[in-house]
Amino acid sequence: MKSSVGYYWLANCYHLPVIDLWQHCYIDTAVRGRQEQDLGDQQIQLFEPRYQPDDTLIGHLQFALRYEGVNLQLLSLLFEVADSQQLCEWITESPTSAYARRSCFLYEWLTGTQLPMKAPVPVKMRYVDVLDTKMQFGTDAVTKNAHFRVNDNLPGTRDFCPLVRKTDFLSDMVGKDLRKRTRETLGRYDQDLLRRAAAFLYLKETQSSFEVEREKPSANRAQRFADLLRQADTGQPLTEERLVELQNSVIDPRFHEFTWRHQQNWIGGDLGYRKKVEFVPARPEDLSALMQGLLDTAGKARTLVDSMPGKGDIDTAELQFDPVIYAATIAFGFVFIHPFMDGNGRIHRYFIHKVLASAGFTPRGIVLPVSAVILANLDEYVAVLESFSKPLRQRTQYLPDASDAPATGNDAVYFRYFDATEQAEFLYTVLERTVEKDLQHEIDFLLGFDRACQELNQLLDWPNHSLDLFVRVVHQNNDTLSKTKKQSHFSWMTDPEVSEAEAIVAQAFAGTNDMV
Repeated sequence: MKSSVGYYWLANCYHLPVIDLWQHCYIDTAVRGRQEQDLGDQQIQLFEPRYQPDDTLIGHLQFALRYEGVNLQLLSLLFEVADSQQLCEWITESPTSAYARRSCFLYEWLTGTQLPMKAPVPVKMRYVDVLDTKMQFGTDAVTKNAHFRVNDNLPGTRDFCPLVRKTDFLSDMVGKDLRKRTRETLGRYDQDLLRRAAAFLYLKETQSSFEVEREKPSANRAQRFADLLRQADTGQPLTEERLVELQNSVIDPRFHEFTWRHQQNWIGGDLGYRKKVEFVPARPEDLSALMQGLLDTAGKARTLVDSMPGKGDIDTAELQFDPVIYAATIAFGFVFIHPFMDGNGRIHRYFIHKVLASAGFTPRGIVLPVSAVILANLDEYVAVLESFSKPLRQRTQYLPDASDAPATGNDAVYFRYFDATEQAEFLYTVLERTVEKDLQHEIDFLLGFDRACQELNQLLDWPNHSLDLFVRVVHQNNDTLSKTKKQSHFSWMTDPEVSEAEAIVAQAFAGTNDMV
């Protein structure tokens, strides 16, 4: 026999419209100790009967905080309808309880309302963390709350604070220290080559980012976006004005925007006879607070780095937060909120570079080809986006043809407090492949390209631009010049010259792994 417990019990008891309940907990008389079941998109935790709490708000809230961590979305919905007097009575009766103190702090933090009590906790009590960092990622740069004697180690603000669970995968990824591996990979090459590689990587990242959106930008738009990527590591703070500038750099001038959107947007397809709505982002009236919270959270990460001595040389282990976790919550939070009518996807990927560069994850002047890896794993990327959008879509009502009627169900709480674990795992997966494979591959390509050009220059006198083109088309065609390219661009070459030049290209790229 099973009965719900913890957050799942609270959601059912108080009829909370929570969509971020990634785990269901049960008391099960057939279980000894604790058991976990992974159902793919949801986990089940089973507890033997001795774990059964009192069937009260306080009993199940304490159970949830102890065994499930902090769920800000559910707690925000709960504190809107639950009797706060029960929290007052709890901490009055148990002023030393870490769970009572954390609960009361979270009530005030989430609601912006103070509980009617004075100095409920003895001043000699040691401080306890709001987030259990064995279960969830927080920050060590805490703000002390003397009223409840708690350390506010939440990574965001009241207006925007997604949380990430410490899964085994993420703990392993943090331990790999990809920041250090990036610098080790780049340290094997000389600076002149890295400068050329940087220029190449900026353009490739720009192209790939547009391709993810199935767009082919003009040369001017591509160059503008590449220039903005180069500025990601300058330390310039993110503001509404800065994001407007970014948005206007990636869309047609006829559709420029000058602030957050003032109308409801939607994502889907126009089938002619009807519009298929797949996702409805945040309502326009909620954008100001949501985006300010997101920008403040990004600024919080930037401040932490700036406050550390010798920040350019610090190890990831010395950081007071994990930069990839911050990048995932901020970048995906942005694309979920969708504050502009157009250009959100490219700015979302720009955010990844901005946060990583600000945290010193990537060396100055280098951009990691993240969008290229996303493009190569587009199905996984879409699945990560849909892990947020699909559950929210199920409870959202919106008719694009009746645009005067506002959307319902897409409340700010869902964009403000979502579980970003799946997004963080995806970003870490992308970065691992980027650092361990793609980054070196791109630099080795340039090494081979340089070697091929040097050898071919000694073989023949090449017309303008034809040398670079020959190397590219031969390398892309398995070291062979196609008949079509021979006729259209290289008819002036004899067959023996073509054969010798093909061999030079093949040899140049075959030896790149040894030419470091």
